[in-house]
Amino acid sequence: VKLGSGVERIELEDETDQRTFDHLWVLTEGRRLTKRRYLVRHGSDTWEIDEFTDRTLFLAELEISRADAPITFPPWLKPAIVREVTDEREYTNSSLAR
Repeated sequence: VKLGSGVERIELEDETDQRTFDHLWVLTEGRRLTKRRYLVRHGSDTWEIDEFTDRTLFLAELEISRADAPITFPPWLKPAIVREVTDEREYTNSSLAR
């Protein structure tokens, strides 16, 4: 579960059992995303690159320790960057799943 928007957000992660998953999965009917996630190490950072398989879209994400932490884009990623979408609500998973 992700709450809020922008750089600083609350994320809650918890394991679940199959019964709970099956119950919750039904509630997502018609609002599911399909994507492949690649974890790419660059120095001490791990970039999460999401390839959406239901549309032509790639998103790159980096978990940072604080909102004002400097971000250095790796040379292999720079040419692929179109723009920063952190503050664009239409690029959140909940918006993309509609």
